[in-house]
Amino acid sequence: MVDLSEFKDISPYVRMMRLKRAAALTGKWRDIDNVFTYIAAGSGDFVVDGIRYSLHTGNAIIFPPYKTHLIISQGDEPLVQYIMHFDFFESMERVRLIHKDVLDEDDQSSIIPEHEQLLDQKVFIAEIPESERNDMIRRYLCLMREFQEERPGKGMLLKAGCIEILINTLRCSKTIEESKVDKDAKKTKSWLHIENAIAYINGCNLKGELDNDSIANAIKVSPNYLTKVFQEYLGLSLHKYIVNIKIEKAQQLLLSGKINITEAAEHAGFSSIHVFSKTFKNTLGISPSEFLDQIVSRENIADNFIMY
Repeated sequence: MVDLSEFKDISPYVRMMRLKRAAALTGKWRDIDNVFTYIAAGSGDFVVDGIRYSLHTGNAIIFPPYKTHLIISQGDEPLVQYIMHFDFFESMERVRLIHKDVLDEDDQSSIIPEHEQLLDQKVFIAEIPESERNDMIRRYLCLMREFQEERPGKGMLLKAGCIEILINTLRCSKTIEESKVDKDAKKTKSWLHIENAIAYINGCNLKGELDNDSIANAIKVSPNYLTKVFQEYLGLSLHKYIVNIKIEKAQQLLLSGKINITEAAEHAGFSSIHVFSKTFKNTLGISPSEFLDQIVSRENIADNFIMY
């Protein structure tokens, strides 16, 4: 069990809270803050700085700022994540920071204040007991509603709620050393090629031609080799990864409320609305219109997910 005395004086600042549901690989990020994620449903692999952690329903993971991480959903059930981005201490300097992904920016690790390094660059994994999982979900959803609204005492309740979630998670957690995790997922040369491929894909206009040959050529490896290492390391083909990235982009566009389904299909790089709709349903299990009906409202998302 983690020594909780190190966390006894924290006064956290919650920067972002969100719910995320995905039936496939959800992408790669690098965040400016500490990240808490609870797996409310499904299972998936979290690859943090090249090290793979296999998580399932009832697991939680906490890791420090500026950790490059990739998330891959596993199995047929959608991966439902309850995510909280936070600082251990509220400071004027850090409060000014806007929640964002800094994957493509220069290394910023030097700006992390010493008091924000309580995790000591370690990853914490927790197995929440079944008897406590409903309480964890209820606790998170109540805190998220508080985060979304402006009411007297909001800041104090967010601090208290964040501490409660962290303490209950850390009570059940342990640090995972590299010797105890998937050694094949270490930052080998092959893994660096995968990272280069992912960076290239993320930087591409999805409307353009994006296939194994063009990606392999861009990062100067053979298409067969790139296809092989993707399958070996991530458990899915490069083609499937590209499809999932397009579907993820389409979801973001639809949730923005600024464009319709046909426009989302075009911007995400699909050749037709028919191909898009078929691929969307095969990936998420629902059609784009059903997705909008069920998920576009944040309040409805919270109400729908409270059943888990």
